[in-house]
Amino acid sequence: MGVCDLIPGISGGTIAFITGIYTRLIDAVKNFSPKLIYDIFTYPIHKKRARLKEDIKKLDLLFLLVLMLGIGSALLAGSRIIKLLLRDYYAYTLSFFIGLILASSKIIFNHIQNHNIKNISFGFLGVALGLMLSILVPLTVTPTLGYVFLGGFFAVSAMFLPGISGAFILLIMGLYEFMINVLNDIRNNISYFLLFIIGALLGAFCISRIISFLFKKNKCRTLYVLLGLVIGALSTPLKKILQTASFQISNVFIMVFWLLLGALLVVLVTSRRKAYERKLQIDVIEKETKND
Repeated sequence: MGVCDLIPGISGGTIAFITGIYTRLIDAVKNFSPKLIYDIFTYPIHKKRARLKEDIKKLDLLFLLVLMLGIGSALLAGSRIIKLLLRDYYAYTLSFFIGLILASSKIIFNHIQNHNIKNISFGFLGVALGLMLSILVPLTVTPTLGYVFLGGFFAVSAMFLPGISGAFILLIMGLYEFMINVLNDIRNNISYFLLFIIGALLGAFCISRIISFLFKKNKCRTLYVLLGLVIGALSTPLKKILQTASFQISNVFIMVFWLLLGALLVVLVTSRRKAYERKLQIDVIEKETKND
């Protein structure tokens, strides 16, 4: 999950799904609630040890700790590789990211069950929003602490959304390269790092509930907006390539190669997820057969 969270186009949530921990992760995050905080701070008053113990058990703290250690290790190690690629192979790396993002948009489309005109119109709304973000956010952003906090808040939403990665959110916001540099030198960027983490924790608490509400309200239209947003926001990395790349024929062929390779990687990851889904269905059928 940590490696994929560094790459715009593959969601860490998708890896969680493939490895079978997605539901457990979402449940653990959603159990961080105001009720838990209230129970912790009022424990000396109400003395209801059983209730507090049950609340803490729901958090699945050992699972979250081990998972966060794995993600953190991958982020710290992988950020050095990404920084090197962006420094020496900028256009090729962005081309690879575009291939990942384009193929990932198919994942969102596959989750949409109703393709009527009204729902599709919400897709155009998402495209307009993505293009607007590309225009409003400059290619080079001078991040403030508040802006980095917002980056953490919105990037963590990718954990709850199919086909969208947190790194892609940061790319749209102009924070991707900045946060890669922060991860490479946390000691001298500790305030940015901590604000980003606090934003991510708050985002996980809030956005998990917002996404749950929107999906219950109208899942198809929500997904169409997200699909449109992804397609429209692709103008951000495209704009960067147009301004920095050399368009000699050999160079164009290499960029196309990396784009196709990125798309192929998503196809392989998605096929693995589908295989896991089929295995789950077979297991359920076998259990039902045994019970009968």
